[in-house]
Amino acid sequence: MFENVVVGGTDPESAARAVRKAIEVVRASGGTLHLVMATRRRRRVAVAYERRTGGVDLDPTESLLAEFERLATRESVRVQAHPLFSDPVEGITKVAVAEDADLIVVGSGPPSRSRRVTAVPRAVMDLANCAVLVV
Repeated sequence: MFENVVVGGTDPESAARAVRKAIEVVRASGGTLHLVMATRRRRRVAVAYERRTGGVDLDPTESLLAEFERLATRESVRVQAHPLFSDPVEGITKVAVAEDADLIVVGSGPPSRSRRVTAVPRAVMDLANCAVLVV
């Protein structure tokens, strides 16, 4: 049913909720999960750290993306990561178009007592040309 599912979030907690739900959907459908982590700030490359350890010092956004990739892989879900330097709404919707998404899953924002949808999921719903699930 859902061949290409795009998932994105702007804060760690709502992104985690969205990724867990997207993995559940993709496992049931056998499709591909497209993880979008769009940030407005550029990554600082830690050259000294790379030279010292041979590894790459990941910023928090990249670490979160890597964690979500591992989670999807453990659940036997095909996953493709899309780390972007862009506005989150623009990044999520552009990947959805490029990957011919059937569904976009987004977090509703930081948890609160209010049931209001925050700006990012609202804008994704307005711009998406496919179904959107807000969790």
